[in-house]
Amino acid sequence: MQVHRSHHSTGVSAEPEHSYLASAADMVIGFLFVFIIMVAFLALQKKAEQEARAADRDPRGTVTLTIGNQIKKDIPNVQVDPASGVITLPEELLFDRGSASLKPVAVETLARVSVTMAEVLKCFVANQMEDPICQQENPRGHEVETIFIEGHTDSLPMNRAGGNIRLSLERAISVNEALVEGTPLAEFRNKDGYPLFSHSAYAETRPLIKEDPSDGRNRRVDLRIVLAYRPD
Repeated sequence: MQVHRSHHSTGVSAEPEHSYLASAADMVIGFLFVFIIMVAFLALQKKAEQEARAADRDPRGTVTLTIGNQIKKDIPNVQVDPASGVITLPEELLFDRGSASLKPVAVETLARVSVTMAEVLKCFVANQMEDPICQQENPRGHEVETIFIEGHTDSLPMNRAGGNIRLSLERAISVNEALVEGTPLAEFRNKDGYPLFSHSAYAETRPLIKEDPSDGRNRRVDLRIVLAYRPD
C-alpha cells in the first residue's frame, strides 16, 4: 500500500510562537527600563549621601558656598573660599585707591546683594529659621554666629590720620552701611540675640596677593562667616 503525504498545512499556526516572542521581548525591555531607573535612583541617593557627609565634615564650607553662589548672581567675579569661610568683594567694584567712599555702582550693587543675601541667609540665622522652607534649604540646622565685614588695604602708605588701619576700618563701615544698615539683614540675630554683622580692620597685614602687597587687588572687603559651635 502506498502512503500519500499531504503537502497541505497541518493546521498548527505559527502566530502563537510569534506572540510569545513579542511578549518576552516586551518583558525584557520592561525589566531593563526598571533596572535603569533603579540604577539612576541609587546613583542620586549616593550623591545625596556624599553631599550630606561633606556638609557634616565641613559645614562652614557648605554655608559659605551657599551664600557665595547667591552673591555671584549680582557680582559674578566675587571670590568664594569655602576652606576659610571668606567671600571676597572685588576691589575694582568698591573703592578708588586711598578712598573709603564706595563708588556709586558699588552702592547700587550692594543694595541688590542685600536683598538676595537676606533670602538665602535667613535659613542659617537663629531668629529667621522658623520659615518652613528652611527645613529643605538647611536640613542640618547650621547656624551662623557672626559675619565679619573685614576691611583691607594695599601696602602703599597713606598720608592721613590713622593710616591704612583707619582706612581699612572705614571701608568695612562703608560696606556695612550699604549692605546691612536699613535692610532686613540688620534684623538678623544669632542664637544669643546679638546682631549678626560686625567689623574688622586689617590694613595691609593680610594681603590677597602675597607676592605683591602693593597690588590693588589687596584693596578689598571680605565677608568672613563664623558658625555657631555645635558638638557632634
